[in-house]
Amino acid sequence: MSMFERIARYNQSTRSRLDIPQLHIKSKRISDGGGEHSLFSRQREFMNQILSPMVGHFGYDGANSLSSSRSPSKLQSSTETLTPSAPEKLNWDREALLKLSDSVRASLRCDKTLGPDADELSDFLDAAWRYEEQRRHPPLDFKTIEYARLDKLLAELLEYAETLKTGGEVITTAPEDTPPSSFRTDVLMNAKSLSRVWRKRFRDQYFMVDQHRREGLVTGGRLTEASFNDPLAYNGSTKTDDPISELEGNLQFEAGDWWLNIACAWHDGIVDSSLEIPTKGRYGTTALPLLTGQEDIVGANTYKYSREGKATDMHIPLISQVGRQIRVLRGYQLKSLLAPDAGVRYDGLFTIKQYGSKLDEKTGVYRLELLLERVAGQKKPLDEVRKVPRPSQLDDWNSFTKLEGDRIKVLHGEATYLWWVIKLHEEKADREEWKRTQLFKASYAQ
Repeated sequence: MSMFERIARYNQSTRSRLDIPQLHIKSKRISDGGGEHSLFSRQREFMNQILSPMVGHFGYDGANSLSSSRSPSKLQSSTETLTPSAPEKLNWDREALLKLSDSVRASLRCDKTLGPDADELSDFLDAAWRYEEQRRHPPLDFKTIEYARLDKLLAELLEYAETLKTGGEVITTAPEDTPPSSFRTDVLMNAKSLSRVWRKRFRDQYFMVDQHRREGLVTGGRLTEASFNDPLAYNGSTKTDDPISELEGNLQFEAGDWWLNIACAWHDGIVDSSLEIPTKGRYGTTALPLLTGQEDIVGANTYKYSREGKATDMHIPLISQVGRQIRVLRGYQLKSLLAPDAGVRYDGLFTIKQYGSKLDEKTGVYRLELLLERVAGQKKPLDEVRKVPRPSQLDDWNSFTKLEGDRIKVLHGEATYLWWVIKLHEEKADREEWKRTQLFKASYAQ
C-alpha cells in the first residue's frame, strides 16, 4: 500500500469518527408565576437570543430564509406544472452533468456570468429541486453529485451571489439590459434550496465529499499505481509500476489531455520518461515536455521556447528532428501564456522550425532556443485546448496538493511543510507577475 493510500484512509477513518455533539435534555414542565413553560423551550429561547446576531437569517437546519421564503402561489404553481415526463427530457448522465458543471463554473470564474449553458443550468436545477420538493425518487444519487461536482457548482453559485449585494440585500432582479447569460434569480433560489436539501439528505457524506475525492485519486483515480521517490520533488520524481506501451498510447491521445504531473503522463504512455527530456519509442512520435523555461509568441501559431542550463539540458537529439512533427506537452511551471494553470497538458502536434544552442563563455551556461509552429488542421484548435484544465480537473489538482502536503508533514514535519507551502506560493506569484507583464507588453504593442 502506497503512502498516498495510507494517508487518505487514515484521514477518512479519523474524520468519520467526528460526531456532532448532541445535547439530550428531557422536557420538564415547571410552574413560573402561575403559568407552565417547557424547560427546553426556555433554553432554546435563550440560545436564540445569543446566536441571532451571528446566524442572521439562517435557521437551525442550515436553511437560508431567502431560500425558504417562496410565496405559496409560486410553490403551488411549481408543483402543478410538473409532469412526470418533463424532467426525463433532461440529460441526467454523469458525463453530461460534469460538462455542464465545468462550463458554468468556468464562466463564473472568467466572465462573471453563467455562460452559454445558462438555460440548461436553469432547467436542470429546477427539475432537480422539484423532484426533491415532491419527495419523489430523486434521479441524482450521491455518486453522481460527487462525480459531476454538483456540490462545487452550487457552492460557487451561492458564493457569486454574495458578490451581487446592494445595501445588504441580494439583487434578485437583473437590469433590462443584462444579457441572458448573467446571474439569474431562479438559479439562485433553486441552488439555495438544493444545497439545503442535499445537506440534510446526505449528511456526513455531503460534508466529507472532498475527502472521498482525495481517497478516490489513489484508489482508482489519477494517482493509481503511482508513488513518489522524493517528497519534495513535486513534479517529476514519481515512479510507476507498469507504463503501457507507446503503441497503445498512440491510439488514445488527443490535444487537451491532462495529467497531474509528467510521471502520470509517462504512466499513460504519451512520454517514455518522467524527466523533462524528449523521448521517442519504437512506434511513436517524438514527445517534448516543456515543464520549465520560457516561451514567447513570435507569430501566428509560432512560438520560441528557451531555457538555460548544462549541456545535457540542451535537448541535443532534437537537432535531427528539425522540420519534423513532434508532440508538445506544457507544464504549469513553464513561463508561457499557453501554460496550463496546473499539471501537464498535451497541446497537439508542432513542427520544429529551428534549433539553436550556444554557450556563454563568461558564465559557462548553455542556452537553448527552439522555434515551434503548431500544425494546422488539428481536431481541436489551440483556443479550445487552452481551456484545460477545467474546474473539475483543478479540483483534482487541489486534492493532489492536499495529499502531497499531508505526506510531507508525516515524513518531514511541520517546518518542512511550511517551507514547501511558501515555496509554492512564491513560484505561483512569480509566474502570475510574469504573465501580467507579458500581457501588458502585448497590449502596449497593439
